[in-house]
Amino acid sequence: MRKVLKDLRTEANLTQDSVITDIFDSKNITLNLARIETGEGNISPSTLFLLCQYYNISISKFYKRVEDLDSKLMINKK
Repeated sequence: MRKVLKDLRTEANLTQDSVITDIFDSKNITLNLARIETGEGNISPSTLFLLCQYYNISISKFYKRVEDLDSKLMINKK
């Protein structure tokens, strides 16, 4: 999950500081994005939803990207 979040940020050509500042300015919420992206911190569902909104990606597309990175997460469909 953390790799997808980092990829979304770098694809948007944003720094961690710019994302943190944008979210704080618009939502008055403080994030420790470095901890989230390195896997040192847990991410709540509400924070994940907030970041998906910020990066303009649906939760389902976000998790699809996570599955694409780790095939062990995919459910075998018959």
